[in-house]
Amino acid sequence: MNRLRFLVAALIAAVASMAGGGVARADSPAPGDSCTALHATTHDANGRTMWCNPTMTGDHSLVWQYGGPSTP
Repeated sequence: MNRLRFLVAALIAAVASMAGGGVARADSPAPGDSCTALHATTHDANGRTMWCNPTMTGDHSLVWQYGGPSTP
């Protein structure tokens, strides 16, 4: 029975390490850093509000920007 418990614990540890564990960034984002939720807001290291908007050039990926949500 102890061997079965060990195998289950080892399997859980292996799967958790592959999943990445959901580690978050400890530092504030800077303008141009990527983001994932359109029109989300956050604050930079100086407390200024930034919005998650698509870039105006290139692949139009989402990045943190000053100036509020863009309208398509």
